[in-house]
Amino acid sequence: MTLEKPNYEVVIDNVIVEENSGQNVNEIVNINEEESKKNKEKNLPSAMINFYVIASGYLLFTMTDSGLRMIILLELYNRRFNALQISTMFILYEFFGVVTNLVGGILGSRLGLRFCLLVGLCTQVIGIGISCGLQSNWSSLVVILYIVIAQGFSGIAKDMVKLGGKSVTKLVTKEDIGHQSKLFNLVAWLTGAKNSIKGAGFFVGAFLLRFTGYVPSLLVLLGMNLVVIPFAWYYLDKNLAVSKSKEKLTFKEIFNKGRDVNILSLARMFLFGSRDLWFEVPIPLYLRGAIGWSYIGTGAFLAGWVIFYGAVQSSTPKLILKPIKLYPVKHGRLLVPFTISLLIVNLTIAFLFTFIELPNNYTLILVIVLVGLYLFAFLFAINSSIHSFLILAYCHRDKVAMNVGFYYMANAMGRLIGLVIGGLLYWYFGLFACLWASTIALICCTFISIFLGPIPNDELESQ
Repeated sequence: MTLEKPNYEVVIDNVIVEENSGQNVNEIVNINEEESKKNKEKNLPSAMINFYVIASGYLLFTMTDSGLRMIILLELYNRRFNALQISTMFILYEFFGVVTNLVGGILGSRLGLRFCLLVGLCTQVIGIGISCGLQSNWSSLVVILYIVIAQGFSGIAKDMVKLGGKSVTKLVTKEDIGHQSKLFNLVAWLTGAKNSIKGAGFFVGAFLLRFTGYVPSLLVLLGMNLVVIPFAWYYLDKNLAVSKSKEKLTFKEIFNKGRDVNILSLARMFLFGSRDLWFEVPIPLYLRGAIGWSYIGTGAFLAGWVIFYGAVQSSTPKLILKPIKLYPVKHGRLLVPFTISLLIVNLTIAFLFTFIELPNNYTLILVIVLVGLYLFAFLFAINSSIHSFLILAYCHRDKVAMNVGFYYMANAMGRLIGLVIGGLLYWYFGLFACLWASTIALICCTFISIFLGPIPNDELESQ
């Protein structure tokens, strides 16, 4: 009696292979791996479409947001509001930045970046629309409350759009050899371009206010936001950045992102707090009031400062870190020497402003402002660029929106603290007090950065 050899079936990636069919199982595995690789390559163009739409929307939004800030700030100064009152009007903007980054990160991981971008753009349209209704015959209290509400909408908008812009770079870079270099370069380019556009927005805002007036200038910005919405609606993948995990989030998962992400977020809070203690409100008012510059002069200086800052951010990986053999980045403690350098510059500026009085040393003060603040911009941009890369290197791809949202929540918290304390210090003591507070914040940032760990193994292996 002859026994027939039974047929066994092996399932590999949904392909059924019969053992006696003459096909080698290893060959099937290789074929499937090649097909999977080809499918990923086919998906790359669609991934880049997502990047181009989000990046262009993020950049255009940034111009309108910084332009709006300059228009509101100069208009309020023109109506004789002081530094403390103006700082108060932007509190809700920064506070909602804290809340939106946390909630937006969770929403992004559940509903995708398309949802975040569209909500942000629509909310900005509402905020600018409300700002158009400001009346000249209102009392100071009514104006303050009205602008607080309008800026609250803009605060939500900014961080919903920023979440998409900062997260998408991680999702469109392929995890292959040189992945870290591609990620850092893309992050540096987008972050630098954003800040250059932000600088241009300061100038555009001041220019429009000077030559078109308050309401027409706001309507121009509103129209720029409306242009982006149809492209975001039609071209973006609705599942972009949606987490595969559908488990319910616990309180610990929301706030505990791992040792390095938590430490980096705390350092980020102090880093951006150190900048906004003097940059957000005190410097524009100092240039417009104490120095006596015009709308255009103030807007041009701030625009040039931020454009320079953005250019340095974009060039940090190749033109700054690579020549001094600190690239690719292998450890988070790379931040420490650059933060110390920033601290030294800030301390020097604070010292000079403390002992040199403006009325008798106008030219010297002007030189300190120009040289000192551009040195600060150079070193701050390097720190910020490395920070922006590290958060993406430390977080897992599946949780990128949630981790980035948490990180920029800390960023917004630093901005909020800097805005409030900076306004108070400038009103009661002057610019030098803001700079000393900034120095203390940088000391804290430097100390915290010492505890950062190395880049995860999966990132190092891909270099």
